[in-house]
Amino acid sequence: MPAPLRPEDIYRFRWLDHVRLSPSGEYVAYELRWSDAESRSNQSRVVVRRVLDPEPIEAGVGQRHDHGPEWSPDGRRLAFVSKHGAADQIFVLDLGSGDSRQLSSLPEGVSSPVWSPDGTHVAFLGTVISDPGGVVDDPRPPEGSDQVRRTPVARVASTLDYKYDGVGYRDGRHQHVYVVSADGGQATQLTNGAWDVGGFDWSADGTRLVVVGNADEDRDLHRESHVYTVDFSGNLEKIATGYDVVSPIWSPRGDVIAYSALYGDEAGLLDRLWVVPATGGTPRCITANLDLAVGDGVITDMRAGHGVPMCWSRDGDRVYFPSSGPGATSIYSVDLEGNVRAEVGGQRRIYDFDVSGGVIAFAASDTSDPGELHVVMQGAEARLTDLNPWLRERYIAQPEEHSFTAPDGWVMQGWLLKPPGFDQSKLYPLVMEVHGGPHAEYGWAFFHEFQVLAGMGFLVFYMNPRGSDGYGEVFRRAVVKDWGGKDYIDLMTALDQIIERTGAVDTARMGIGGGSYGGFMTNWAIGHTNRFAAAVSMRSISNLVSEYSQHDIVLWGELELGPPPWPDPEALWERSPIKYVREMKTPLLLTCGEMDLRCAISQSEELFGALRLLGQTAELVRFPEESHDVSRSGRPDRRVERLRRIAGWFERFLGTHTMARGTAVAATVPPAPAVEGQPAPEPAPEPEPEPVAQAAVQPEPEPEPIAQATV
Repeated sequence: MPAPLRPEDIYRFRWLDHVRLSPSGEYVAYELRWSDAESRSNQSRVVVRRVLDPEPIEAGVGQRHDHGPEWSPDGRRLAFVSKHGAADQIFVLDLGSGDSRQLSSLPEGVSSPVWSPDGTHVAFLGTVISDPGGVVDDPRPPEGSDQVRRTPVARVASTLDYKYDGVGYRDGRHQHVYVVSADGGQATQLTNGAWDVGGFDWSADGTRLVVVGNADEDRDLHRESHVYTVDFSGNLEKIATGYDVVSPIWSPRGDVIAYSALYGDEAGLLDRLWVVPATGGTPRCITANLDLAVGDGVITDMRAGHGVPMCWSRDGDRVYFPSSGPGATSIYSVDLEGNVRAEVGGQRRIYDFDVSGGVIAFAASDTSDPGELHVVMQGAEARLTDLNPWLRERYIAQPEEHSFTAPDGWVMQGWLLKPPGFDQSKLYPLVMEVHGGPHAEYGWAFFHEFQVLAGMGFLVFYMNPRGSDGYGEVFRRAVVKDWGGKDYIDLMTALDQIIERTGAVDTARMGIGGGSYGGFMTNWAIGHTNRFAAAVSMRSISNLVSEYSQHDIVLWGELELGPPPWPDPEALWERSPIKYVREMKTPLLLTCGEMDLRCAISQSEELFGALRLLGQTAELVRFPEESHDVSRSGRPDRRVERLRRIAGWFERFLGTHTMARGTAVAATVPPAPAVEGQPAPEPAPEPEPEPVAQAAVQPEPEPEPIAQATV
C-alpha cells in the first residue's frame, strides 16, 4: 500500500502559477514556487520555455524570489518581479543576451508590470506614502537588510480602509500606477491620493491607461468602484462606476474597455463581465445570460486567491474569462453581443490562463495534483509539466461524488474520500469539512489537508450547501442574512444521507472542521448538536456583534449579515455561535493567524475564553505574523504545524481505528437551528426556487470533447 500524505510534504510540493504566453504563442513563461525547509520560507523562480520544448530557460538565474513574468509585445524581453533586498522591484530580461536590468527602485516595493503596446514603457503598481496623517514613522534606519522600515511609532486611522488582510495595516501607504521607460530611468507616478488602484491596463495607442479604484473623499463608506482613464500628465477622467470592479482590460481596437463587476450593491450577486466605451458612457453587461460568476470560486489549501485573469482575442471581438460551475472552474469566452462559448473545461480547477497566437495555456489542478501547465493547440490538449511525480508513489484518495436533497427539495453536490484499504464491512471515523466564503465552493481539486486526514484512516466528507458559488445566483444568494439557517440544515441533512448510503460511518466518532465562514459553521454546529466528538474551527467567527465593524470588509458584512447591532444587537446575537456556548460540549481546537484582519483572532479568543471558563475542553493555537491565508500562503513551517495540530486533534478524540460493523447504522437527525423566528423546514419542496441543477451556458451548445495528449 502506498504511503499516505503527511503535513511535512509541504516541502516536496512544486506549485505553478502566473502563466503567460509570448505574443506568437511559441513560448510560455510561468512562475514555479516551493517551500524551503532550511530557510523556512516560500521561494519562486520564473521558467521560460518553448511550448513543446522540455528544456527551460531560467529568468534571473540564481534568484529565488522571481515571479510575475510578462512578455514584451515583440516577444524578445520579459519583465518580472524580483525581491532584491527588502522590497520587490521590476526587472527586464533580454532573452537573446540573457542580460537583465532593474527598472524600478521604489523603497516600499512594486508589483504587476504591464508593457505598453509598442514596448517602449512598462507600467506597474508602486507602494507610496499618500496619507502622511495616517502614520507616525520611526525615522531610524531599518533593523535589517530584509526590513523595508521599522514598525511605526503610531498608526492613525480615520477611515475604514486603514487595513486589509494579507497587506496588513496601510500606515498611510497606497498602491498607485507608475510608468517607466523600458530602457530604464526615472519612473513617473500617474495616480496619487489616499486610495488604491486595484487594476490597470494600457490603451491601444499607448497614450493612456485605464485604472480602477475610488478616489472619492468618502470612499470607505461606499462599495462603488470607478473606472478611470489617466494620461501621462496624471489627468484622471471617470468613465464608469460599478461595484467590486476588477480586471480592466482595454480592447486592442481601442474602442471599449472590459471589466468584471457586480450587477448591484447586494450580497451574493454574481460577478459579471461588462464593457463600456473608452470615452465613457453606459456600461453594458455581456454575461447577463450566464448564470455563473466570472472568476474562480473553487478553493483549496494549495494557493491563495487569485485575481480574475481576463484577456481579449487578438482582433478584439471576444473576451476570455474564468468561471466556476458545479465543483469546477473552466475557461469561457464571450463576444460583444453576449454570446458565451465554453473554451476549456473538465472536472478540475483552472486557476490561471493566457491566450495568444491561437494557443490557450492554462494552469489546472485536479483531485490528484496541485497544478500543472496545459495547452490547447488546434483543438488538442497537452500537459506540459510533471511537477510532482512523487505523488504517484503516495496514497491519493479519489473522491466519490454524491448528490443530496434538502428537506425543501434543493439539490446539492458533495464528495467523500475513503482511507487506504477501505473495507465496506467496517465502521470508520468521519471528518466533515465546511468551506469558507460563504460564496466559495469545494470541487474537483487537490486538497492537502483532506488527503492527510484520509491517509490517517478517516472518511472525509465535504459538500457545497446553499450559498456556495457554482450553482447560479439564486443558490448563491440563499445564505445571505441566514447564516446558521438553511445552510446548517443542508450540511446536517447531507451528513445524514452519506451515513445512510455508506453504512460505514461510526456515528460515535464524527468530527467537523472548517475555516472562515466554515469556522463560523463549525462553531455554530457544536452549539446546536452534540453529534460531533471533535471539532476544529480555523480563522473563525464566534460573535457577529463584536466582529461586525472590526474586520477589513465592513461594508460587505453589512450587506451579507444585516443591519448594524446598534441600537438593537438581538438579530446578530441570535446568529452568533457564542450565544450558545453553554450548549457546546464538543472538544474544540481553534486556530488563527495573529495578523488575520478578515476574521480577527479576538473571535477565537472570545470563544476559547468562554469555553474554558465553563470548564470545557478547548485549545487555541496562534500563528504569529500570519494572515487569513495561513493555510495557503503562510510560512511553510507554520503550515506544517497547523496540519499537525488539526490531524492530531481529530486523532486524539476520534481515533483512527476501524470497528467491525454489527448492524446497519441509523442516521442521526440533528435538532433544527435554535434561532428565534426561524420556522422548521417543511417536508415538501417549496414552489420557489426550483431545485438547483447543473448550471449551463446558454444559448451555446456544449463544445466537442477536446482530445488530450501528455507531453
